[in-house]
Amino acid sequence: MSDALIELTDLGFAWPGQAELLDIPSFALRRGESLFLKGPSGSGKTTLLGLLGGVQKPGRGCLKLLGQELAQMSSGARDRFRVDHTGYIFQQFNLLPFLSVRENVELPCHFSHSRAERATLRHGSVAKAAEALLKHLGLGDAA
Repeated sequence: MSDALIELTDLGFAWPGQAELLDIPSFALRRGESLFLKGPSGSGKTTLLGLLGGVQKPGRGCLKLLGQELAQMSSGARDRFRVDHTGYIFQQFNLLPFLSVRENVELPCHFSHSRAERATLRHGSVAKAAEALLKHLGLGDAA
């Protein structure tokens, strides 16, 4: 069993009717390591993040996140995995205007029982966890 949080092997992706955009022979990111993505517009940064978030499926290869093979999961299973195990903010993300900032931060816990349990165990409630996160980010006044 690998200790990699992210493990890519022979990963390839192409948008329909286009040349292959991503070709990653081998890559692993382990706990405690960091990664910085830099490249010109259209080089595949957002596409790679979409693959890692389970929003897109690779055209070929193996994409493991936390030891789970995302490419073999159904769309619904990838959605559940994303909400339970990752944080993903879409490039064109906007806060829901009818919710407060704190309520927007709490949203993932409404979609994931395991996230809500972790937040409650660590902070006593989902609301307190959201407030702690906002404070940590210097946005405590927005709570």
